[in-house]
Amino acid sequence: MNSEEKFKRAAVAKIISTAFLCLTVALCLIVAVQVTTKGYFSFFGRSMFRVVTGSMEPTLPVGSILMCKAENIEDIEVDDIVCFKSRESGMLGRVITHRVLNVLENSDGTVLLETKGDANLSADGYLVNEDNFIGRVVWYAGEGSFLKGALSFITGKIGFLACIVFPILLLSGLILRDSVKNIKKDLNAAIDALVEETSSEKKDSLSFGEVFTEEEYREMYERIRAELMEELKQNEANQTPAPERNSEKEKQDSVEGEGEEH
Repeated sequence: MNSEEKFKRAAVAKIISTAFLCLTVALCLIVAVQVTTKGYFSFFGRSMFRVVTGSMEPTLPVGSILMCKAENIEDIEVDDIVCFKSRESGMLGRVITHRVLNVLENSDGTVLLETKGDANLSADGYLVNEDNFIGRVVWYAGEGSFLKGALSFITGKIGFLACIVFPILLLSGLILRDSVKNIKKDLNAAIDALVEETSSEKKDSLSFGEVFTEEEYREMYERIRAELMEELKQNEANQTPAPERNSEKEKQDSVEGEGEEH
């Protein structure tokens, strides 16, 4: 396997891992939003719940996993097992799974459901309407099933950390490490290009430091300076005008001399 094939495989693996991480983060956000707004998670109209009380034993033992499908309340029949939100003060908003005893119709034509747990002695103290109705149970895992044990482990604290949190953190760390490596690689490449460009410029134009030593440079500087100073002095001496002789006294002597000759 050559380096090009290794690079392609590494790039494909990075894309797949990044896509998986993005999907996982998106799923976590969707779950968080739905749990915050509705109190449970729904995926294409189907929700998974775990039984935490014995009100539906022996049909649904404690710890059983069930799937609830969102349906219209008008389609529910007697003896169906349904999920709904509790209206009792002590359990307000909690998801309840009970069996339908009767399907009633309100004066305005809306459907009401009378429900009861199989293990309970009496029916629920309120009727289920469209507002707190979730859906009908379409599947459940009984006692001793593999899926029940697996989901129970995943939804537990240790299973959640081992199967969800730790893999996400590990994958995030790997992607971050690759990103840091790529940044370092690009930075080193930019530095190498700058060094190479600087080296080529130095080869094209030699500086004083590459031709002369510091001592030779100083000696040359002093010699050139002395020659320039000497030349300046000579130029000043050649350009100095001769002193004027025609002072006032000399002018008078010249005038008197001219008078005596006449």
